[in-house]
Amino acid sequence: MKLSLRRHAAALLASLVAISCSPDGPSSVAPVNGPGTSASVRLPGFVNGRMGMRGMQRGGELRAPLVVQATIGVDGGELRIPSAGVTLTVPEGALLEPTLITMTVRAGRLLAYDFQPHGLVFAKPLILTQQLRGTSTSLLEAPLLQLGYYEDPSLLDETTGWVSQSFAGTVDVRRWSFSARIPHFSGYLIGVGRTDSE
Repeated sequence: MKLSLRRHAAALLASLVAISCSPDGPSSVAPVNGPGTSASVRLPGFVNGRMGMRGMQRGGELRAPLVVQATIGVDGGELRIPSAGVTLTVPEGALLEPTLITMTVRAGRLLAYDFQPHGLVFAKPLILTQQLRGTSTSLLEAPLLQLGYYEDPSLLDETTGWVSQSFAGTVDVRRWSFSARIPHFSGYLIGVGRTDSE
């Protein structure tokens, strides 16, 4: 039994190292209900076109939302909220004209973010990076982390989000961070697996 658990832990650690050393950086998965492509996946547990995703939690509760804004043009740029451990990177060419971008860290413990302008689609995907120190993420859960897209904050509760799209990402074990690509705005939740509670 102990030997089996050690082998399982070693396999997970090896996969984490492989993920963190990926030369291609974060990778995205096509919309779950999107057109069938080689990158498209369909996840179990969908209700009315949405999947219940168990969200990662902060170590401490945010009593109020944290907000940052910046006007970003074709040269790209970055928005950071260090106290929440989150960075949004806008690559060169993602925006075709200067645009006021707003990133809001939602109050509470859930790792969830709202972005404006609502519905904005990018010529190149943006990259969301979340530091995992001070969160509920364990070494065993890290390879399972996903970024889930929710259309409206009403689809979130204290522990769960009902998402209509799921995007894979990468875990950097050395920096203990998770990164994933964002093709469009507005709301994103960092979570693992699925939940059957509605």
